[in-house]
Amino acid sequence: DVDQFLPYMDTVPGKGTSAIEPVCKKYNCYVAIGIAEVEPTTMLTYNTGALIGPNGYIGKYRKVGLNPSDILWFTPGNSGHPIFETELGNIAMAICYDDTYWEPARIPAVKGADILAYICCSDRVLTELGPEAKGDHSTIAAVEQFSAWNGLAMVASDRNNAESNPTTGIAVVYGGAASIWQADGTRTGHSPATDANTTFTNPGQILYGEIDPALFDNSQKRTLERRRPELYGDLAFFKSPTDGAASTESRTVALTALQYRVIAGDVDGNINRAREQVDQAVSNGNANGLVVFPAYSLTGKPSTPENVGEWAEADLGKTTQVLADFAIHLRSYVVGSHVESADGRHYHSAVLLGPDGKLIARYRQTHLDEDSLTLLSAGDDLPVFDTPIGRIGILLGEDVRYPEASGVLALRRADFIAVPTSWNGGYGAYLQDAKGLFVHGYPENTVNFWYSVAKTSQAYTVVANSVGEGNQGSSGVFTINPVDAFPPVVASTDAAEVVTLVVDSLGHPDWWMNQSKLVGGRRADLAVPLRLRMDSPEFLAWKNRPGFDCSGWTAYNQ
Repeated sequence: DVDQFLPYMDTVPGKGTSAIEPVCKKYNCYVAIGIAEVEPTTMLTYNTGALIGPNGYIGKYRKVGLNPSDILWFTPGNSGHPIFETELGNIAMAICYDDTYWEPARIPAVKGADILAYICCSDRVLTELGPEAKGDHSTIAAVEQFSAWNGLAMVASDRNNAESNPTTGIAVVYGGAASIWQADGTRTGHSPATDANTTFTNPGQILYGEIDPALFDNSQKRTLERRRPELYGDLAFFKSPTDGAASTESRTVALTALQYRVIAGDVDGNINRAREQVDQAVSNGNANGLVVFPAYSLTGKPSTPENVGEWAEADLGKTTQVLADFAIHLRSYVVGSHVESADGRHYHSAVLLGPDGKLIARYRQTHLDEDSLTLLSAGDDLPVFDTPIGRIGILLGEDVRYPEASGVLALRRADFIAVPTSWNGGYGAYLQDAKGLFVHGYPENTVNFWYSVAKTSQAYTVVANSVGEGNQGSSGVFTINPVDAFPPVVASTDAAEVVTLVVDSLGHPDWWMNQSKLVGGRRADLAVPLRLRMDSPEFLAWKNRPGFDCSGWTAYNQ
């Protein structure tokens, strides 16, 4: 309990930071360290990260993502997500369970961070706890998304020893797996994960890796300029503990991604290749599920204005009609996409069809890639659609590079996210998180963004990509508890395939996380900057002032 803990707590700055200051001065270095902080005047306690440099104490971050143990001892952090200017770059901090959420790295990135110091104390499964062992989340197993989604360099630390609580007698084994990442997502250093046999005297390690400031300007960080804050209003809403939109009944649903070769302009050939995979899916016998087709399902991706004009379809064009026939044949909900012509504009548009072949809804891609910006118009909503199998959200292509998009779908309580894509490896990478922390591992060609969309939205994510023509397949069904329950099921990089996973839409009651817990644990009050116009006075004041200045949206007269 907190009384047990108090004698070991410290002020920040305090004894701990003072002890480290001479080391930083001597070696001209910076140290980020986790400290259990107590404010002596109020006796409020925080899980805190402190940053010390060659000239002494710099600043602190108080953890916002509190886990089931933290809430017994710590007050929710009230520092916001500050960044600190140093000669190495702008440094932000995050702590352990923070990486359950995507916002603790995204907010500093939007504010101008270059480097994330990730301070972790992540344990392995405690089998003594029985069913509660499923609450183990091996936090550092999810850390890659912080770097990958935001174009941030990152130094991620963890403990690798074991300890026993003298009161409970329960031994805890920590996970190890420290890592260092370049801002372009390259991992330059990695320590092995521990195993259940780790001893109490397991020796520590020093992990070295390089961070190149020249990579602070990278393609993923440049996507910050193409964010769509006007679509992210839900991020400032706290939708817990009650949300009438959320599904209350878990359903057993077969989720399927179809992977086949899509040749640009070869509509008849693409239909035939798609039909082969549809027939295979039908023979597998999973009806009343969700089946996702690759992006530009029958035409291929347009690369010229002439392609757009030739392949564009009105509301119920050829693609919609063919997908409707497939939906009836599959006896399932179907999502595919095409170039849509409407109101004198062209969109990349996804269609959702029911098992009866009827058009249920349409989604227009909201975050366009640089090649499409001159060819297509962007959509203006991130809707979620109610169906008898659950609530379905849709993303298209590069939408997955923006965690705000899947974040909004989670807050709108999507149970499933369908992602038709045309991915050629131009963004993202294969997952490099510490396999030793996963009960079942994960496929080598697991794409990090698709994996992260599912995990940080707690919505099963079905991604369908094509093969050939430069595209790299890897379609799959990405799961909401991949660390200690079900790994993603992923297709090959180069073959036509059907990938199916049967899931319970709301997960398992014993799992450490679900969407309701995710929504209840996030800090909507700190996410406000993500939904502010990037040219607004409030946003600019927050971004340019030191600390985490909320005065632009919290000022009031009493």
